[in-house]
Amino acid sequence: MEERYGSLAGAGSSLPSLGILFLAAVTRQNGFPTLLVDAAALNLDSDALLARVRAARPNVLGLSATTFSIFHAAAFAARVREIFPKITVIIGGPHVSAAPQETMERFPEFDLAVLGEGEETIAELLKVLDSGGDLVQVSGIVLRRADGIITTRRRTFLADLDTLPYPAWDFLEGFPERYPPATFKVKQLPAASLVTSRGCPNRCIFCDRSVFGSNCHAFSAEYVIGMLRYLVEEFGIREFSFEDDTFTTFKKRLVAICEGIIALGMNISWSCLGRVNGIDAETLALMKRAGCWQISFGIESGSQEILTTIHKNVTLEQIERAVGLCRAAGIFSKGFFIVGHPGETRQTLRQSLDFALKLPLDDISVTMLTPFPGTEIYERAAEFGQFDRDWSRMNLLNTVFVPHGLTREELEQHQRLMLRRFYLRPRIILGYLRRLAANPAMLKGLLAGGRAFLRSAWKSA
Repeated sequence: MEERYGSLAGAGSSLPSLGILFLAAVTRQNGFPTLLVDAAALNLDSDALLARVRAARPNVLGLSATTFSIFHAAAFAARVREIFPKITVIIGGPHVSAAPQETMERFPEFDLAVLGEGEETIAELLKVLDSGGDLVQVSGIVLRRADGIITTRRRTFLADLDTLPYPAWDFLEGFPERYPPATFKVKQLPAASLVTSRGCPNRCIFCDRSVFGSNCHAFSAEYVIGMLRYLVEEFGIREFSFEDDTFTTFKKRLVAICEGIIALGMNISWSCLGRVNGIDAETLALMKRAGCWQISFGIESGSQEILTTIHKNVTLEQIERAVGLCRAAGIFSKGFFIVGHPGETRQTLRQSLDFALKLPLDDISVTMLTPFPGTEIYERAAEFGQFDRDWSRMNLLNTVFVPHGLTREELEQHQRLMLRRFYLRPRIILGYLRRLAANPAMLKGLLAGGRAFLRSAWKSA
């Protein structure tokens, strides 16, 4: 948790990875004995995870990694190979999809890489490994051979996501109690997160679309309602967090999901991500009736010039309207802000602070601009500032990119200033006290989150 969240570890989330839950469900469905360990959610160190692998004695080890964790994955693969020299190590996740060739060249610990959507690929790949067939025939992989590193043909995206089995939540030991979300993200426990659509049509300069692409495809409303019912009935889940980039994009589907929740009398609460130019008062009223209590928006900056530079394709007026509509509907709103955009100046930093304080937001998140592999800014960073391309530092918390005309210290001071100025206001403090009064069971988590906030907002100040 400390490595992932730094001084904000106390406010971090231990929700499991839906990606590996889907993959485990698919491998089980295809008859492969499967063991799943979400080491990040369980906060396991390398020794504890190695003990799990040693006990299982697998033929294949599948690892999923972000840019920040790719070094940990490679180091762990090397330790496993010392014990099981003939094991096949497969790497997947967003990082290798964004930088496949460089990742395989830098990390000989990985035998194979799965790129993009992995469900069909992993099933076919394991069948070919089992039969001793030619791996070059498997679409969507990178393999290491004597004559070099080979990337096979690209696999097309799943035409019908509803053909997938539900994620294998039953593989998680102690689910859901051992996998809590960050306290500020929920109204009640137990909770679970869902991603019900894939792909994003937007072109933000700092976002990578290597895994799911730019075209949206989604599970049907019926499939989503089925997952909700399963989690409520089998695991007692009372709160859901929809983590789709585009949950509010498919308006007819959104309405059908809300109407299904209401019709079934699920009595759940939920939050989601939204886009400021994709909501209206009528839909918000329906979402509220269905249990929605918070929508998070990628605001990014209070400067229209910056929003244009980063290809956000929204206006400050649209942001104000969306947050105002949420307030009128009785739905909390959270704003994601980024510090250190290309073209950022002291003036635009002040504009972001003023904008955050002006909006009737209930929560904010302030991260550092991070040019991840696969993003437009990763390729163009040198145009706009100084960029430390060290993958191991890319976690949205470390300052790896500094725009021309600013310093690392200025960016970090401004991030802390935004957090202090926003949260240390009577309206925000009273809002958290009301949430605590409504659900006293959240006291422990809120205290931990509060301590994390204080450490982060005053760190090195």
